[in-house]
Amino acid sequence: MSLKRKDNTALAREEAKKSKKNGDLTSFFKAPKVQSSPSQAASAPASKFDKEKWVASLTAEQKQLLKLEIDTLDPSWLSVLKEELVGKEFLDLKRFLEKEVKTQTIYPPMEDVYSWCVTSILH
Repeated sequence: MSLKRKDNTALAREEAKKSKKNGDLTSFFKAPKVQSSPSQAASAPASKFDKEKWVASLTAEQKQLLKLEIDTLDPSWLSVLKEELVGKEFLDLKRFLEKEVKTQTIYPPMEDVYSWCVTSILH
């Protein structure tokens, strides 16, 4: 008596054809759906980012190093990136770039570093 295996490849192909939850390409770019109760939404007030207050909380060195970000980034970006901007790694990078600009040609020019942000807001 011989035993034969079942053909699982046909079954696998059928399963792959079935639509999956959030299986379309555009679902990748959308924010996940979060179900919350109305009481949760009411208890969490939306906080507004106060750019002037944040800038005032910076040290003199941070203000000097982050001048480009302060002058060019929209407050909506600053509110999200504020912790990263004052992080050790970012400030070390800004110190390094400050030294390099004095002796090297850096691309893009510093005034164009955040041009993508302005372009995305205008369009």
